[in-house]
Amino acid sequence: MGHEWDNIVPVRLPVEWEYSGDPGIYPDIDGVTGRNVVLIIRKKFSRFEKILARLLKAPKVVRRTMHHTQSMLWELIDDERNFKSICEIMDSLYHEDVAPVDERVKAYLEIFVNLRVVRLFKGREEE
Repeated sequence: MGHEWDNIVPVRLPVEWEYSGDPGIYPDIDGVTGRNVVLIIRKKFSRFEKILARLLKAPKVVRRTMHHTQSMLWELIDDERNFKSICEIMDSLYHEDVAPVDERVKAYLEIFVNLRVVRLFKGREEE
């Protein structure tokens, strides 16, 4: 029995990001490096928040370094690969570290959606 998200296709939204560190484990897939991903999120302040930010010397940019499994998920999001395929790849790489894989990947995707760096779309049903 499949997961309710099996045909969901995650799509990255335009956001600055970069790699850091050395490659870890990764599948033999073009464009997937196994390196950690750092999201670069520019803060948007209201007028009042700008004043407070200046007084408190708050950074204007947040650099969010992802865990290696989140980084792998980020790399696997190619706007075509569906949830089921991503879970299969993640499970083959990390085994019990991501068990249960469907719930762990779903939780990571929900974090990405809440950060507004990923949107989820219904993919076509496989025949």
